[in-house]
Amino acid sequence: MIRRNPTLIPMTDSDVQDIREIVAKAKADEQQHQAILNTMSRLSKTSKITSEDRDMQDILESMDAKVEEEKRKE
Repeated sequence: MIRRNPTLIPMTDSDVQDIREIVAKAKADEQQHQAILNTMSRLSKTSKITSEDRDMQDILESMDAKVEEEKRKE
């Protein structure tokens, strides 16, 4: 059983768990997004193309594919 503070909205334990999972996923996505932005910022300051640049391109392409797949599901 999940311990939680009482609310005015009737919620089951599975509702609470679903919300916790959604929040955890959103936080993880935001952290991943921030890490990618930091890496992109660092890579943009150098003029040489390195293997890290190619890795970043692969990451961005996979993210784009994931977004397109989610759009198709809607």
